[in-house]
Amino acid sequence: MKPGAKVALVTPARHASQEVVDAASAAVRSWGFDPVLHLDTNQPHGQFGGTDAQRAMALNAAFADPDIGAVWALRGGYGCTRLLPHLDAQALRDNPTWIVGFSDVTALHGWANQAGVASLHAPVASTLASTDDEDVAALVEVLKTGEPMLDQLDRAVVGGNLSVLYAMLGTPHMPPLEGKWLLLEDLDEYLYHLDRMLVAFTHAGVWGQVAGVMVGSFTDMRDNTVAHGQSVDNPFGMTAEEILASHLGPANCPVEWDVPAGHGARNAPFILG
Repeated sequence: MKPGAKVALVTPARHASQEVVDAASAAVRSWGFDPVLHLDTNQPHGQFGGTDAQRAMALNAAFADPDIGAVWALRGGYGCTRLLPHLDAQALRDNPTWIVGFSDVTALHGWANQAGVASLHAPVASTLASTDDEDVAALVEVLKTGEPMLDQLDRAVVGGNLSVLYAMLGTPHMPPLEGKWLLLEDLDEYLYHLDRMLVAFTHAGVWGQVAGVMVGSFTDMRDNTVAHGQSVDNPFGMTAEEILASHLGPANCPVEWDVPAGHGARNAPFILG
């Protein structure tokens, strides 16, 4: 992206506070870009940053504007999968635009990658203040140069949040997996559900399609201790790392552990697609 290029601040999932909007705008300006907000951006509708129609309209308007080089999600949370049928893939192909974010934004990454357009797995605006300075600097560098950072090397990467990818299995919006490195991370999930999602990936033949798996942070994974109001005294019995290893080990595909991506201490930018 050239100096002065526009960055659309968007709320494809949850709405954001004015403090987050102001901080994001200041950050974009400090990087040498021009922040813009569509009229339909950040219009609270329940927990969402607008109705599905408003949020999709804001994204499509950004994709259609040749002066906008990136759309940056102000927050994640939940809501991006609801928009996928309403997004204009041809507009994005005609004017390739960086989609920047992670977590729930994984849905937009998968959709864009399926459309043949690269995207950028990186912090959303609401997490920028807690992001390692090195990772923020790397994000700015990728936006300016379009080149992947050293951690990515020459690997073609897809993926992001495991829960969102699980929701996309079997849909036309799942990112293309064949020959790609699959990045996985997650937050605040029950251990049994982590196992359930990985079982689904195994049954869907995911591990046999990918070139390898990049394991990011799995933060605040927890055991369920209550069922139907009754205390449960039989924990799952494995840590998140052990659950992941129990599925990835037999898969016989290369695995890179401790990748600096996700909701943990590090969230470095990775070009997807």
